[in-house]
Amino acid sequence: MAEPAARIYFDFVDPLSYLLSLEPEVRGRTGATGVEWTGFELRPPPTPLTAVDDPLWAGRRRAAGALAQERGVALTPPRLVPWTRKAHELHVFARTHGIGDEIRAAIFDAYFADGLDIGRVDVLVDIAVRAGLDRTETKAVLDVDRHETDVDAARAHALTLGVSDVPAVQVEGRVAQGFPDPSLLGTLLPDR
Repeated sequence: MAEPAARIYFDFVDPLSYLLSLEPEVRGRTGATGVEWTGFELRPPPTPLTAVDDPLWAGRRRAAGALAQERGVALTPPRLVPWTRKAHELHVFARTHGIGDEIRAAIFDAYFADGLDIGRVDVLVDIAVRAGLDRTETKAVLDVDRHETDVDAARAHALTLGVSDVPAVQVEGRVAQGFPDPSLLGTLLPDR
């Protein structure tokens, strides 16, 4: 498989990744345009679970708060910061069915807009079914960890590039981490 022209590393519980996904310069810039969204778990298992008032997460929320307010976006995640492994596995599975963008948006919305626990398989299966995936197949895929190695490999590759935080944008071997200036974002990503 050929390398995409640009790759955006994200995690489903990261408010800056969520806000980046809503930026007009980013929306619709996948597939044929060569932009690929790749999961990067900030706290992969067995890292202990934490809550949004943990100093690390409180800082992330503060950093995203002003941006969210400017954009008229409410951030209402649940108190728990779940592991996102299964959510990333679902994203990989959905991409094999051509609906990765829809699933990614639905998982982000489920966590940040609806306050759902996206670490739960039943929640993810419901999201998948609403997007058109088969309930039984999706549950089986998540239960047997079919895409766990893909999620692990993506994170390992990102680490070799120097990615240590999200969101991160990789273009031509260079990586920019953090929320990019929206006025510069269009120049980073390939033409539509």
